[in-house]
Amino acid sequence: MSQNATSINYRLGSLYSVITAFLYATQEPFSFPAAKHLNTLQFVALTQVSLLVSIPLLMSRSKSRRDFVALIRKPINYGYLAIIFAIGLTGLLLYNFGLSNAHPIIISAILNLSPFWAALVALVLAGVPIPISRATFFGCFAGAFIGAMAVAWSQLGDSGTSNMSALADSFFHGSWLYAIPVPLASALGGTLVGKWFGAYDESAAIAANFLTANVILIPGCLALLYWRNELNFDQLGPILLMIFGTIVAASLGRVMYQIALTITGGDNGFVTMFLNLVPALTAFISLALSHWVPDLHFVIDLAFFLGSGLIAASLVLFSLKSWRQPAQRA
Repeated sequence: MSQNATSINYRLGSLYSVITAFLYATQEPFSFPAAKHLNTLQFVALTQVSLLVSIPLLMSRSKSRRDFVALIRKPINYGYLAIIFAIGLTGLLLYNFGLSNAHPIIISAILNLSPFWAALVALVLAGVPIPISRATFFGCFAGAFIGAMAVAWSQLGDSGTSNMSALADSFFHGSWLYAIPVPLASALGGTLVGKWFGAYDESAAIAANFLTANVILIPGCLALLYWRNELNFDQLGPILLMIFGTIVAASLGRVMYQIALTITGGDNGFVTMFLNLVPALTAFISLALSHWVPDLHFVIDLAFFLGSGLIAASLVLFSLKSWRQPAQRA
């Protein structure tokens, strides 16, 4: 779907991007209790069931239902859906491999590089240039990145020699290299959804992508769990929290992300810049929930406030500079 100059709105895109960051930030606090009690296969199976449950919610509008039917009626779209599924699954597997033997601060740094990769993907695949000067873009990106890393570092406990030693050892011997393509896979998936399914309603496109993954992963995971005698989901409270968090973050959040891309003419670098808000927003959500779920204790210290302030300042400058740029691309 082509975008003309008058349809690109960075001011409204900023709003949807912030909403996306807030929705994304709910997933970790709500999913963490279940992740502690479930193995990987159980967690993946329940995540896919949650996405399947969210499809009727995504199809609540008549336009979404019409576009969903129109999308699945075109045979060529099945190839596109398969490619996007393969990219998403590859990113998930690489994330798991990378996290298996790596310091969390390194993984956090890699994932916070998303705006850089997203801007590159948008430029190469969709011909979307950076809306502001490169100096301003990378300056704001550096500020938000450092702020996000400060927030992540504030949660590592005692920041003494032991943490620094573990960080150095993980850098030279850890599995963090596997995580490098993860933000690229995420950005690529979002851009391709906008490129291939831009003519359809965003909710319909996301529902079709969810259904593709559900058809493959739910039967496969359940079959493996049955074979391993692990079909025992007895942690009802954590499971319900996880289902709610998945619907809010992975379903509604993904739709908002695609809407933000549509409004900004596919400017993935712009939209993902606001995802640097996720660590700070996750902290506040975790802090609120920690009264009922003690495992969600979150440290609010000087490093956290300094990091959050740096993120906010960088994104405010980035937003103001972007709003002042006329949309000139077709």
